[in-house]
Amino acid sequence: MASLREASGSDRDDRWASTGLSDRGALSAWNDVMSSSVAEMCIDTSHSANFKAQWVRFGLGPIDINNFRTAEQTISRNQAMARRSSEEVFALSYMQQGTAAVSHAGFDLHVPEGSFCMVSHASPYSFHFPRGAIALTAHMPSSWLRRWVPQPEAMLARTFDASQWGGALAAMLSAIDKNGLEDAALSRSCIADQLGSFLALMNGNVTTGETLHQGKLFQRAIQIMRDRFDDLDLSPATLAAELNISKRYVHKIFAGNNTTFGAELLELRLCRAAEMLTDPRYGIYRVADVAYACGFSDSSHFARRFRDRFGAAPLQLRKGH
Repeated sequence: MASLREASGSDRDDRWASTGLSDRGALSAWNDVMSSSVAEMCIDTSHSANFKAQWVRFGLGPIDINNFRTAEQTISRNQAMARRSSEEVFALSYMQQGTAAVSHAGFDLHVPEGSFCMVSHASPYSFHFPRGAIALTAHMPSSWLRRWVPQPEAMLARTFDASQWGGALAAMLSAIDKNGLEDAALSRSCIADQLGSFLALMNGNVTTGETLHQGKLFQRAIQIMRDRFDDLDLSPATLAAELNISKRYVHKIFAGNNTTFGAELLELRLCRAAEMLTDPRYGIYRVADVAYACGFSDSSHFARRFRDRFGAAPLQLRKGH
């Protein structure tokens, strides 16, 4: 699968639209063009009838600006896809119209209209656009981005509104979307540098209070926990052994992200339990079976934690769904 930089020339523009395609054909073609030209991903929608989408890319030397207009959809990128990337790339999305529910780096967040968020293609993520969206997205290789933002990991899974310098960046992306770059007075590489400057100003002096190495370790730790959350023996000690660090250092990297190992593991397990309880495929599972499958050895403890998290007992959630 082509990487973002392999899929585009330095100053190349591309465009695609679903016009003239059948509803089912439009979604299938949208999956194909996004995975082959932007980044490997899976796209689905709960409203396949009348599905419409269009995409325009502007090459800006070392980076790309990708403008998406689409109906309701969910975009997901799993761990296998992330591992196949030949280069770490960060994607900064501006929600010009619509909202997004984003899951990335162990966090879930709501991105309102008029706001930014950033994800890394080196880690799994998902975007859900409940009412469709116009998203203006800059795809930036890590080597380029770190010239402007030394610690881009500090920007992951956070929202930034379009005020102050964010407003200048939003205006720039909107102007490129509206006018294109054919008659631009500056070279595209120079325009990319302008974008990098605005991004640095928008980010300000934001840091995570951790080193780059700690940030990478935190992302790896969260992914290991996502893969093994159902392991009853998963603990800071086993995670430390897998990361080849001390248990004390495990606690340090979680503290640097204002969380704890226990809190993150509990959230992963409870969210997976909620998914299973509302999935008809697991209808034959008793609540105790769901609890055990999600890493809880005590079903009563699971029920108490579940009610605290979701405001309803596990069986109530299943019946309500």
